[in-house]
Amino acid sequence: MPTPDPDYLILGTGMAALSLGAQLATAGQRVRLLEAHEYPGGYAHSFPMGGYRLCAQVHYVFGCHPGGTIADLLERVGLSDEVRFRRLDPDGYDHVVVSGERYRIPNGFDTFRDRLLVRHPEHATPLRAYFRLLTDVRDELDRLPDQPRAWDYALAPLRFPNVLRWRDATLGEVYDRLRMPQRLRAVLAGQSGDYLLPPSRVSFLLHTALVAGYDRGAWYPEQHYGHLVDRLVDTIRAHPGCSVELEREVDHISIAGGRVIGVRTRDGVVHTAATYVSNIDPARTVALAGPEHFPSTYTRRVTYPYSCGSFTLYLGVKGIDLRDYGFGSWNVWHYPHDDLDRAYAAQLDQGDLSDPWLFLATPSLHSDAPGLTPPGHQLLEVATACDHAHFARKKAEGSRAYTQEKVRVRERILDVLEARYVPGLRRHLALRVVGSATTNARYCWAPEGNAYGAALTPAARARVPFETPIPNLYLVNATAGWPSVCGAVRSGTRLYDKLAGGRTG
Repeated sequence: MPTPDPDYLILGTGMAALSLGAQLATAGQRVRLLEAHEYPGGYAHSFPMGGYRLCAQVHYVFGCHPGGTIADLLERVGLSDEVRFRRLDPDGYDHVVVSGERYRIPNGFDTFRDRLLVRHPEHATPLRAYFRLLTDVRDELDRLPDQPRAWDYALAPLRFPNVLRWRDATLGEVYDRLRMPQRLRAVLAGQSGDYLLPPSRVSFLLHTALVAGYDRGAWYPEQHYGHLVDRLVDTIRAHPGCSVELEREVDHISIAGGRVIGVRTRDGVVHTAATYVSNIDPARTVALAGPEHFPSTYTRRVTYPYSCGSFTLYLGVKGIDLRDYGFGSWNVWHYPHDDLDRAYAAQLDQGDLSDPWLFLATPSLHSDAPGLTPPGHQLLEVATACDHAHFARKKAEGSRAYTQEKVRVRERILDVLEARYVPGLRRHLALRVVGSATTNARYCWAPEGNAYGAALTPAARARVPFETPIPNLYLVNATAGWPSVCGAVRSGTRLYDKLAGGRTG
């Protein structure tokens, strides 16, 4: 007997798709998710490698506190008791190391401000002004309605004066206005890898939203990211008429009469439903359907610069305890100097990774739950920004040239780690796995290996909407919505509320 068509067909299994799919299934809707990869989860997916289980690109999250976005999703789908999170050190969940000097970022803007005032009393004026502005903008962003009404626009100058004033500003422009000294510019933008842009390019509003999110708590899944993704998938599959199908790459979206009439996967199977939701990049979704089916105003809207890609190094460590070398229930951001704009220019514009900034995460120290490493081992994850075009050119030259370039960068990173953090680290490595921006493009269907969808410059505040000109086709992903696990979950929840008449966010 043929399987009945689902009510909703979702293309992809990123966190926005899983958030939407789990809520639809819990509400009694028939939903089917199609995933090109062999593992679900998008950038949150985990994969086995040499006795380890590695997460593609997620290291820590926010929104897990009571009432937070992720906590709300888990409550909605009945997973609050099964999926728990451990909080990173509130006295310093991120450590920023600039030219060898370490700064701990605590929870609480006032605490962070006062800590910096003790260390840099000569810069009290810009520091106080920055944290005052940061707090004001955070509070205004918290009050912004998801669906503004006429009176919201009329009262905006009174209710959201700082958001309106700084909506087109970069973080660098705010620094200039406040006359922030160079060292503090680097420290205050120390979490730059969370949006992969330097101060001169990143939206100040986006920067504020990001640091405010983590300021309410930085978290790691108690049983690791694979468990979070698996439980969402299991929740969908447990409901009648619902499924998550892996290795089902979509290669065509059929449109006729102004509506989607089916989706074809690479194995030749055509899937149909009443409503279609694409978790695939908006520009790629339009390409799969055919640009001729969309008005030119819309195709121009889904033409945008992408965020840059990342170079990731997974290191399995044995025979030493990383806690003896400055690691623990926190992340470390390493910057070789305090000019972040120059650092990003070298890596992205010149392809120079000879002295890169580095993000260092130790998930095996965030949670001791089994399943991440072999017994007695620890995991050190290292990431930095890289230019997709540079690695794509190496790949085009052949596998040997590509492998040599990855090894060259890997060894340079290991040089930095041994010189500045863990002497003799190479002698204790049981695993060395490297991924570049081209890896992201291949396994996560990320155009140009992008990490966060459309680049998070001031122009990015005008995100691509969930609705498309095709009435039964919707979008939800890092660009039609927001990046990060919390941003993606929030986007999936907002679209669920719109489609299924759930609670409004």
